[in-house]
Amino acid sequence: MCGICGIVDFHNQPCRVTVEEMTQALFHRGPDMGGLTTFPSCTLGHRRLSILDLSDAARQPMLSPDGLTALVFNGEIYNFQELRAGLTIRGSRFRTRSDTEVILELYRETGESLVHQLNGMFSFGIWDESRKRLVLARDRLGKKPLYYSWHDGRLSFASELYSLIQDPQISRTFNEQALFEYLMYDFIPAGHTIFDSIFKLPAGHVAVFDESGLRTWRYWSPPEPESALDFRKHVEELRSLIQESVRMRLISDVPLGAFLSGGIDSTLVTSFMRGGTSGRIKTFNIAFPGTSHDESRWAALSASYLETDHTTRPADYDLERLFPQMIRHFGEPFGDSSAIPTWHLCKETRKEVTVALSGDGGDEIFGGYERYLARRIQVVYDMVPQSVRSALIEPLIAHLPSTTDYYGTSLSKKLKLFVAAASRMRINPDAVVPRTFSYQEAKEMTGLDYRPEADPVLAVARQTAGLDPVSRMMYADIQTYLAEDILTKVDRMSMAHALEVRCPLLDYRVVEYGCRLPLGFKIQRLTTKRILRALAADLVPPAILRRAKYGFQVPLGEWFKGKLREWAEERLYDFTHPFFQRRHVERLWGEHLGGKADHAHKIWLLLVFNEWFRQFGRK
Repeated sequence: MCGICGIVDFHNQPCRVTVEEMTQALFHRGPDMGGLTTFPSCTLGHRRLSILDLSDAARQPMLSPDGLTALVFNGEIYNFQELRAGLTIRGSRFRTRSDTEVILELYRETGESLVHQLNGMFSFGIWDESRKRLVLARDRLGKKPLYYSWHDGRLSFASELYSLIQDPQISRTFNEQALFEYLMYDFIPAGHTIFDSIFKLPAGHVAVFDESGLRTWRYWSPPEPESALDFRKHVEELRSLIQESVRMRLISDVPLGAFLSGGIDSTLVTSFMRGGTSGRIKTFNIAFPGTSHDESRWAALSASYLETDHTTRPADYDLERLFPQMIRHFGEPFGDSSAIPTWHLCKETRKEVTVALSGDGGDEIFGGYERYLARRIQVVYDMVPQSVRSALIEPLIAHLPSTTDYYGTSLSKKLKLFVAAASRMRINPDAVVPRTFSYQEAKEMTGLDYRPEADPVLAVARQTAGLDPVSRMMYADIQTYLAEDILTKVDRMSMAHALEVRCPLLDYRVVEYGCRLPLGFKIQRLTTKRILRALAADLVPPAILRRAKYGFQVPLGEWFKGKLREWAEERLYDFTHPFFQRRHVERLWGEHLGGKADHAHKIWLLLVFNEWFRQFGRK
């Protein structure tokens, strides 16, 4: 895993000092070695975390033998050995054992269409001196990030936003549409960022920049469901595919372990690891003792069943110290509070291994979220006369007591979320991705204008209008929430500790297979992840198969009323920016402290933005 950056300027040779500063800002992503390469119109920078071929020969930027093509690459290509063998047969000669050189040789052979052959997580930049062009690409699911800014014959790019803004020529004009999207979704969807002139390259996209300008296009989309009858046949085929995906991700020249939460996905991945590694697998988990958010006992159960060398660390957060560091690594407002335990999980894991396998992706691909079940129920609920809903059912639910418990264990929270989601999707059927602040709340909080036609999340949902309501949610999640929330969180928090995280369930072949399955193979009545449960039946403890899903959350609601009250209040009332209306902030805080509502997540989003503005917004 690495950090990449560079500048292309067709009018002036890029400043090497600027690229050095951009590269240094990525040191945490690649502490093992770094380098720069300069051409008349391009300078590339790289920081390396050595995972395969630890020698200096694999140093980047990597040049072709003729010196006319240079590559900076972040990620891992799991089928590189197969690709290398084919290239060798066709005449390529290799100087290293790295997957980096395979990408370079594939580009020389096939150009930017090489992305179709890659199985892995990646973002890369290739400078082609002979054609005077830069090629940028991001993997199909968006596991690895890529930011860029361009104008008037000049383009800068980097793995992280903080690195990119080291370029003094980049404008940092605030993007009000992106703030509105952040308050609704907790993340800023690609290709937007918090700055008007900076963009994310979306997952599954390629971009080419030359003297004629910038062109981007999508090279991959998740396939749509197909009809199928033989459930057992598909169980066995999927089992073989996931097993192979795990095996490919065990290739490493450094120590390797796994995250183990005690859910189906991480337990299944760890179970398959046992057949491909020698000795006991090292597994890791974070605990929240005494709270409804704690699932350490389930992780311990899985670890005992699989006989792993398990480490659980209780949560003991110095949030005042941690908070500014986290915001800096994201570089823009990012509101998923599970970044806190992810930071600590990665920190503890990195003490013993350099690579960890994760169960990320199972929920989005195979129907694991309870809101997918709720969407089915909502179709029936919408048939209830509006007068009955508005005069009887919804007022009753609104008056249910509020609690700071984890929503998965709170019936009142589930019902309130259900009513809010049903209302949202009746107003706009494309609004299938969950929201923290509603449109109206975000409007009242900021006074900003919001253009729904410019919202990338709604654009994705519109593309799947022909699918059933639940499949629409899942496809939108794969292309927005998964890429720009879950995988962004894992990338930044793991790279903050120079830990590589691999996700076997997000092998694109597994994803495509899962997407093609009919919905009934994934969700049947009130059973989620039906096909994963079937193939895991002899691989994980029965209690794990029966347990309800838990999210990787923290008890913010309790903390804001207790040990974090003074800390949060001081930062919440920081109005050095003009975007939040004080009366609405005071109302949220007062209702939360008074137990009238659990506004913990909304408060967290405001705290994150205030800290981001303190670090980045004033310059």
